[in-house]
Amino acid sequence: MGLNSIGITQRARRGSYAIRPLAAPARRAALGIAALVLLLTGCATQPRMDVALVGLAPVESTLLEQRLRVDFRLQNFSEQVVRATGVEVTLNVNGQRLARGVDNGAFQVDRLGETRVSAVVSTSLFDVARQLLTLQDRETFSYELTGRVYLDGWPRSVPFSRSGEISRGDLARLVGAGGRTPQPLRLD
Repeated sequence: MGLNSIGITQRARRGSYAIRPLAAPARRAALGIAALVLLLTGCATQPRMDVALVGLAPVESTLLEQRLRVDFRLQNFSEQVVRATGVEVTLNVNGQRLARGVDNGAFQVDRLGETRVSAVVSTSLFDVARQLLTLQDRETFSYELTGRVYLDGWPRSVPFSRSGEISRGDLARLVGAGGRTPQPLRLD
């Protein structure tokens, strides 16, 4: 018998020790505790990621659906290589969701390294109109880029978040205000 499946008991009269097998419920409890320890160890090694929004560019859209390519830089502050199978991204402007998207492109971020990632996000004409109505008198707009990096392995995903500001002029160039052709916006 292995050490995991034995128990040691003291005999009452003689003071001697006897070895007897653990009961099935005790073995299951010991295996459950071992699995929990392994799970918590895995959670402790979750990579630390930081994100920086570096660009927005209009892509082919329709009247009712506007689409943007969101470019961002991911930095890996951990000692392990991050192998990802995709990302999920939400772009909020002044506290309200403007656009959301996913990308299933695989990528890798070396240990203590960085890489640039893109995802196409979609929004509706109605979301854009709502934002324009609430932002008429502002010169700068706050944004928040949130999402998850989906990992190849355990843990399954790592969340990220970054916020900042965009000026009215930059936003006007991005959406093509005044009948101009929409232009990409570089933030890095």
